[in-house]
Amino acid sequence: MRLKTITLSLMGLIASGAADDVTILTYCGGAVFCDSANSMWHTSFGQFPIDANEGCRDPPWVPYLNSICFDWGNQRGHFYYDNHPKRCLQQWTSNALTSQLSMQRWKEVSCTW
Repeated sequence: MRLKTITLSLMGLIASGAADDVTILTYCGGAVFCDSANSMWHTSFGQFPIDANEGCRDPPWVPYLNSICFDWGNQRGHFYYDNHPKRCLQQWTSNALTSQLSMQRWKEVSCTW
């Protein structure tokens, strides 16, 4: 019984802290211009504002995260924490909130690119 309890507790810790994800709000004010700067990075040690526009950047507000890149054309991205290998993201939901505002969720996935 004790081993089962310990195993279940460890599985819960692994599941809760293993993956990071991003909630992105995208405002499109015209046919060409869209902005995804008002986004939120979710991790096991908190939630932090992040710019999720196309391209790479060093997010100043997320501790230990030194690089993140979004490739909107392929609906994928990658990021690096200090002293860790590349980790990857992929868009998994997209919902229109209004005619100009949508919300996307990107979750951590295995890197295949």
